[in-house]
Amino acid sequence: MEILNDDILIRIFGYLDLKTQENLTTVHPRFHDLMPIVWMTQYKTVNLSLFEANCSVGFFERFLETICKIVKSIRLRMMTWEYYEVLISKSYPQVEDFRFSTIPSNLLNDDEIPKMVKSFPNLRTFSPQGKLCGAHFVTFSKLERLTLTYCSRFFLNNLTLIMKVCKLKEIKLCMSDQRHFQSISFRLPFECVEHLESIKIDIDELPWIYRHLCKLQHLKELTICGPRQRSTLYFLVDRLDCFRLKRNLKILETCNATNTLATVVCAAIQVDALRIVTDNYLLDDMGFFTSQSFVNIKELYLKTCSIAERSNFNSLMNSIEHLDLISVEQCLLGFNDYKFEVPEIVLNRFKPLRINLYQNIFEPTVSN
Repeated sequence: MEILNDDILIRIFGYLDLKTQENLTTVHPRFHDLMPIVWMTQYKTVNLSLFEANCSVGFFERFLETICKIVKSIRLRMMTWEYYEVLISKSYPQVEDFRFSTIPSNLLNDDEIPKMVKSFPNLRTFSPQGKLCGAHFVTFSKLERLTLTYCSRFFLNNLTLIMKVCKLKEIKLCMSDQRHFQSISFRLPFECVEHLESIKIDIDELPWIYRHLCKLQHLKELTICGPRQRSTLYFLVDRLDCFRLKRNLKILETCNATNTLATVVCAAIQVDALRIVTDNYLLDDMGFFTSQSFVNIKELYLKTCSIAERSNFNSLMNSIEHLDLISVEQCLLGFNDYKFEVPEIVLNRFKPLRINLYQNIFEPTVSN
């Protein structure tokens, strides 16, 4: 190692995980002195599972002390109280994105939020976990993007205040385990949602905002999560039909919501990228497609869905002349040895088609 100059060692150390870097700092004083340079060049963004990193608390403190003034994004998973105390003892003036999960999941409560505000004075994106009611979230003066999915004691009245004061651009809810009786008559006023560009929401939470959907001029991305039941179609048609006369969405995504494809196609909703995650009845109600089915869609992503019949998938593939991309990922197929009929697929196409196939599985029981 003595024949290697500092630049070479720094480059080598940059390929190593934190635990290995920690071990090396005890091998030679030179390694100990070089490691902060590695962190300064490598960790403008921190994305770590602290369980997997398995570094000592003392080493973690030295690591954070080195990068706290230059790091811009911190995402920590499986953070224990010991790690959290070290994290919150420092200030991160350039961090705009802070997301974390803890073990146990209820480790933190509302008393910790003022400490986070002090440590992260310029925070814009926040995804916390814990027994948090949201009372102090408005003290993040620059907050724009907020995830509440993992706040186990969130109080809905605080949502109104947060969205009104912060003028959020993005909100991720899906708080099905926390709503209880709070949400029966809850509705968000228009001034709380008018600045939204991205929404992720449970289908049971749609009544909170659905009357404002067609008025949201900045909305680009909508993700709807729902129960695994066929009655979802009613909600999607009823709530999303307002987009027919609206300028197109950039991204529309549903998760655990059935009949999304039929809904979007039949309602002629304009969307650049349609993402369907976990639909067990994906093509069952369509029967067949036509060349005009996807005229309002540019990209179609299907992930962890069930496709039972070969004939339905054939109809889909032979009717995508207007699509730029189709992706089928980790889906269960009720048929095997599928052959793409290229002449039919490219018929009447005037631009390239990108097809992504990844980890799809033949499952005979799907077609039963």
